[in-house]
Amino acid sequence: TPLTCSSVGGPDDLRLAYRHSPCDGVVLVLHNGQWGHVCNQEWTLAEASVVCKQLGCGHAVGAPKYVPLPGEIVQPWLHNVSCRGDEPSLWECSLGAWTQAPCPHEWVVVALCSNGTFREIRLVKGRSPCSGLPEIRNVNGVDRLCGLHEEEATVFCRELGCGPALQAPRQEAGVSGKYMTCRGTEPTIRNCRLNNRLRKGCDFQHDAEVVCSGHMEARLEGGEHPCAGRLEVRRGLTWGTVCDAALDQATAHVVCRELQCGSAVSTPGGAHFGQGSGLVWTEAFRCAGNESLLFHCPRGPGRQCGHHQDAGLRCSEFRLVNGSSSCEGRVELQVQGAWAPLCASHWDLADATVLCHQLNCGSAVATPPGGHFGVGDAPIWPDMFHCVGTEPYLWNCPVSTLGARACAPRNAAAAICSGLPHALRLRDGQSRCDGRVEVFLDGVWGRVLDDAWDLRGAGVVCGQLGCGRAERAYDAPAAGGPSRRSQAREPPCWGFPGLLTRVRVRPSHGQGGVRGFGFSAWAYLRFLRRSCLGAIGLEWQSPAGSWGACDGPCRAAWSVALRLRGGTQHCAGWLDVFYNGTWGAVCSNALKDVSLSIVCKQLGCGEQGWLENRPFHSGSGTSWVDNIECRRLRNSTLWQCPSAPWHPRSCTQGEEAWITCAGLPEKMMQDSGETLNCSSPALPGEGTLRVRGGTDSCSGRVELWHAGAWGTVCDDSWDLADAEVVCRQLGCGPAVGALAGAAFGPGSGPVWLDEVGCRGSEASLWSCPAEPWGLGDCGHKEDAGVRCSREETPPLTVSAGSPPTPPTALKAGNLPMTFCLVLGTLLVIVSLVLGVQWFRGRRVCQGSRMLGSLPSEGVYEDIGVVPVGEKEEGARVSQNLALEEEYDDAEEPQGTFTLISKRDVIKLL
Repeated sequence: TPLTCSSVGGPDDLRLAYRHSPCDGVVLVLHNGQWGHVCNQEWTLAEASVVCKQLGCGHAVGAPKYVPLPGEIVQPWLHNVSCRGDEPSLWECSLGAWTQAPCPHEWVVVALCSNGTFREIRLVKGRSPCSGLPEIRNVNGVDRLCGLHEEEATVFCRELGCGPALQAPRQEAGVSGKYMTCRGTEPTIRNCRLNNRLRKGCDFQHDAEVVCSGHMEARLEGGEHPCAGRLEVRRGLTWGTVCDAALDQATAHVVCRELQCGSAVSTPGGAHFGQGSGLVWTEAFRCAGNESLLFHCPRGPGRQCGHHQDAGLRCSEFRLVNGSSSCEGRVELQVQGAWAPLCASHWDLADATVLCHQLNCGSAVATPPGGHFGVGDAPIWPDMFHCVGTEPYLWNCPVSTLGARACAPRNAAAAICSGLPHALRLRDGQSRCDGRVEVFLDGVWGRVLDDAWDLRGAGVVCGQLGCGRAERAYDAPAAGGPSRRSQAREPPCWGFPGLLTRVRVRPSHGQGGVRGFGFSAWAYLRFLRRSCLGAIGLEWQSPAGSWGACDGPCRAAWSVALRLRGGTQHCAGWLDVFYNGTWGAVCSNALKDVSLSIVCKQLGCGEQGWLENRPFHSGSGTSWVDNIECRRLRNSTLWQCPSAPWHPRSCTQGEEAWITCAGLPEKMMQDSGETLNCSSPALPGEGTLRVRGGTDSCSGRVELWHAGAWGTVCDDSWDLADAEVVCRQLGCGPAVGALAGAAFGPGSGPVWLDEVGCRGSEASLWSCPAEPWGLGDCGHKEDAGVRCSREETPPLTVSAGSPPTPPTALKAGNLPMTFCLVLGTLLVIVSLVLGVQWFRGRRVCQGSRMLGSLPSEGVYEDIGVVPVGEKEEGARVSQNLALEEEYDDAEEPQGTFTLISKRDVIKLL
C-alpha cells in the first residue's frame, strides 16, 4: 500500500540485527507491529550513514549487500530508500513503498558503523603493506577473505592506498560460487555483496597473495650468504637493480633491517656480485635510516646507469659492541628487530673466525671469557654454533638451539678480530687452520705465491692465526673467482714471531697453502665427538685450550625430525618432533607466524601456517618442547629456534599444536616422484630405501624411511661396498660409484645412519654395522650418495617388520665361517705389523735419508700411512696425522706400507 504520513516510523522502529554488536548488521524496520528488511537495488554509504547516525553508532564504514542464512530470512517491508547522507533519520530520506512484495533480488542491506566491531583491513604475511593475504580485523576476531578475483582485489588495494591490484588470489574466470562479489568501483571492500551460503574455510592450496601496484620489497642476489649480494628492488611485480651511486649508508641499513639481516657492513659497487638483468631503477631512495621497510622511504630522482654499476650490499645479523672498535666486543645477534647477546658456553675460536670474516674484520685473534665486554640489558640467546672455521657466514655453520638449556647469567660471548690493516686468512681448507694463504692489501684479498713458500713462512702464519706450530706447507688450489695474487718477498720469513703482512708483495701467479697443528687437533676433536655420538654438550675451545667433555647423555643435533599427524592430508595435523628416539607433541604456547612458517617450509608444505583449535590430542602422551620462539631467518629450521629445554611432559592437556599449512601436498609429492592417495594416504614401510637428486632412479642421495620420517646416511666410512648393497636393494645392478659430500645435494630431516660398514654382500643397508639410528655427528653437507650401473635386477624387498637396529654382531649360525675369517684376518694383521717393524728396522740400519726416526703413533681408530721423502720442510711427520679422518689432500708416497685399520677389519668380517 502507498506510504501515508501515519506510516512514518519512529526512533524505535529501526535496528541492526544478526551480528555481535547493535551497531552492525542487517537493517530492519518495524511496520504494523512486524519487523522487515529494506529492499534496495542500490545501497551506498550515504544510506548506511543515516542509519548509523540515527542509532547513535557514529558514521558508516560499510554498506554491503548480504545474502542471509536460512534462519535470518524475514519479509521485506520498505522498498527503494534514497538518502543524501546528511539526513538526521532514515524517515527523512526519500522512501519508496511500504509493502511485503517480494524483492527482485536475494540479498538484504547491511550497515556497518564506526562504533561497531570493525577495526581495519590489511594485507598480512607479505613483504610490504601493499602485498599479502587480505584480512578484515574486527574486535571479536579476524575474517580472512578467500577466493578474491581481480575486481575484489582491486577494491582492497585502492582502499589501502596501494593503487590497483596486479595479482589476485584467484585467476580463474567466472564468478559462480563466490562468497564476495565486487564490481571493482566500490570505495570500500565492505560495500561488496556477501553470500553467506557460500562461505566456507579458506582453500590455502589455491589462494595466492594479493600484490598491489604500490608494493615494494628488496632482496640480495649472488652473494656468498643470504645477507649479501646484488641489491634488487621489486616494484609491483617487476624486479630491477639500483645504481651504486644511489645506495647510501642510511638506505643500506633500511634494506638490511627489512631483510632481518641486522645492519649494513659494506656497499660494494661496480656490479661486485655480478650484473643483473632487466630494469635499472632511476628513482633514488631518500631514507633517514630508521625506517622499518624500504617501502616507507621517500623517493626522488636519481642517476641513470647500466648494469655494470649495479649496487651491492653486505649485511650482518651479528655485530661486536662495547669494544674499542667495531672489530672487537660482545657478540650480539638481531632477534626480531632487537639486538641480544649470544651465549658463550659453546663459543670458540672457529666460530669467532667465521664472524670476523663476515664482519670484514680480518681474522679472529681471541675469544675472551664470557662477559668480558659486558652483557647488556637484553636476554642472552642460547644459539650454539658448531663451525669448522671455513664457513663464509655463521648461519652456514651447524646450529642447535631447540631445547637448549638457559645460558648462565652474564655469560655473553666475546670476540677480538685482527681488523683489516694486517688481515690474514686461510681459505678453502678443512678447518680455520688449514688452507690457501691470503692477505688483505689495498682493499682486496690476495694470494701468496708458492715458489718461495716453505715451512718457515707457514710458521709465521700459524703463529699469527693462533694455530700453533706449522705442520705442513703445500701448494693450495687456486681460488674459483678472480682475485689479486701476491708473493712474499724480501725479507724472507724465518719463523720468528711477527706479521706476514710486514713483508713486501708484488703481483704474481701462484699461491701457497699451510696446515698448523690446529687441523690435527680438529681431527682429534671429531674423534672425541664421535666417541660421544655427536653430543651437543661437548664444549670445545680454541686449539690451545681444553677440549671439554660430554655434558650429560650423548645426543646428536641431527637425531630429530618433524611430522604432521592425524590430518586428512600431509600438510595438516598435530605437530610432532622425533627426539631421543621418541615422537612427542609440540606445545602451541608462543607459536607465532614466524615459527609456523618455518615449520611448514621445513616440511615442504608452503610458506604459511595457521594454528587450529582441536578438541583433543590423540598421541603417546609425550610432549617434548614448549615456548618455541623462532626468528625470521632465511633457510632457517625449527632446530635453530630458542625454546624451553627438552622435557617429556612439556604440554598440559589441550596445549598440543595442530597446524594447517598453505602447501600443495599433491604437487609436492608429484615433484618428488611419489603419488598421494588423498582418501587413504599410504606411508612407506619401516626401512624403505630410495635415492633422490640424481638423473634417474638408480643414482642419487641415499635416503631411508625410519620412525615416520625420511632421513639420510652420513658419508663417514662410505665406500663402494656400502653402495653395492644399496644398488642391489634398489634392483639397479652393481655399484659404480660411492659419492660423499652431498654430491647430489643436501637432504633434509635426520641423518639416520653413520659409520656404515657393509661387506657388500648384505641384503639390505640396515643389515650392515653402523652407529645406532639417529646418533651420528654428521650434517647434511656429508650426505652419502650412490651411482649404480642400471643393470636391471629384481629389487630386494624387506617387510616393515625388519629389525630397525643395525646389527653389531654376527649370527651364531655362521660361526665356522666367522672363525675362519677372524683367524685369517688376524694372520694378515700380524704379518703386516711384523713387515712394518722389519721395514723400519732395515731403513734405520741402512742409514735412511729420513731425518730422524719416526715417533711411535697412538692409534685411536684408524692407523694412518707413513709418508716418506716429502719436501724438505715436510720430512718430519707429526703423530697427530695418525688421528686425521680425511686423507683427500695427501698422496700416498712410494715405498710405504699401509696398515690395515679397524674399520677395514670390520668390513672383512
